[in-house]
Amino acid sequence: MKQIIRILLPVLAVLGLASCSRDIYVPNQVNAPLLKEKNEFKANLSLSNWQAAYAITDNIAVMVNGQYVSRGIFFDDDNDTDNDDLFIDKNTRGGIIEGAVGFFKPLDARKRMIFDVYAGYGNGAFKTLDGNFNSAEPGTPAGNYTLRTQFNKFFVQPAIGFSHKVVEASFTSRFSLVKFYNQSMGVNVFESDENRRLNFMQISEKVRPFFEPAFTIKAGYRYVKWFGQLMFSVPMNDETYSGYEVNEYFQPVSLTMGVSINFGQWVRDAGK
Repeated sequence: MKQIIRILLPVLAVLGLASCSRDIYVPNQVNAPLLKEKNEFKANLSLSNWQAAYAITDNIAVMVNGQYVSRGIFFDDDNDTDNDDLFIDKNTRGGIIEGAVGFFKPLDARKRMIFDVYAGYGNGAFKTLDGNFNSAEPGTPAGNYTLRTQFNKFFVQPAIGFSHKVVEASFTSRFSLVKFYNQSMGVNVFESDENRRLNFMQISEKVRPFFEPAFTIKAGYRYVKWFGQLMFSVPMNDETYSGYEVNEYFQPVSLTMGVSINFGQWVRDAGK
């Protein structure tokens, strides 16, 4: 636990500096299904993430996850491009589609403590705006101030948790390898800072490893539960190019909430 805290401290330290963030990587919500038995199905729905998992045997499962980030519904002024929010870049758009195969196993006779591990692949893309767009000449195309990137992601996520008909709680430690490609930026992005332009293009030079621990809790009854998840995204390398930190382009923390549904024989039996 001390090691985890030591890793998370740099993330907590930069939260106060995140007001200038331009996020071209927003980690998707961790799918932590805690399946128990063959043919069990779980799905999660939140504003920006859609997830499903299905047990094809008593120990093997598959999952599929989707994400689409579009924060315009939370901000009234579409022309206000200042990156002045504490945790997020409100101009970020994009997402990811991914799939995975996993192994799960109940750890006690009553099947309440569950261990699972999934490995998978995803592909996605994000774009955002340089904060200087709001001071551009009227009629200037937004594309002149747009940063874009695509990426491939490979991940492994071991997890342990407690699953009951009323409440579920889990800790997942996801490790992701992200390779960015097809980066581009408009002609006016960072136009007064050539070093910053060079810094941004360095992101795709190598594979970027992330440690992404997540704490998930669900509460409800049998088939339907509310869930909340707190997740950190910690880059596992610290690099500076042209005087700027590459890691400042990656969103460091997220909080998601939504609805989870569960269909399995044990859920039906729990109501008898």
